Amino acid sequence: MVSFSCTRSTFVPVDTHRVQWLQKDVDYGLARDYWQNSRSPLTHPTWIMAHSIGYQYAAILDQEQVISLAGVWRFSDSAWDVAAVSTLEPFQRQGFAKQVVSFVTAYILDANHLATCSTGDTNLAMIATARSVGFQQISPEDVGWTYPQFQ
Repeated sequence: MVSFSCTRSTFVPVDTHRVQWLQKDVDYGLARDYWQNSRSPLTHPTWIMAHSIGYQYAAILDQEQVISLAGVWRFSDSAWDVAAVSTLEPFQRQGFAKQVVSFVTAYILDANHLATCSTGDTNLAMIATARSVGFQQISPEDVGWTYPQFQ
């Protein structure tokens, strides 16, 4: 696992004019369709539960279809996580993930929280995306936050 944080002083914003928040009560269908081919298709109870534990999602749409998505997870009083970052395969390597990550990171920083994110050691795309908007890698012993554990 690789952990990162981003602060106002390290943040490198990019143009996010195409990014919009998905609305909990309106956009479940868009989110469900986006995740339909994933290992865990999205159910409505899971969508509602994710919002109830602090998740909110931002996306870029193309012809009424989510093509790239990132979430913010409000998991503590001091740090919020950039989570669930992904882009549909035909749209990868075009900067869309960077835009949704920048949008969510700006939101976290504007709310006066530390922006965090973690990813697998081999997820080179996410590591590069995080670094491109100003996330700095943190050694495991310097990680100052704990993610909640759910049953």
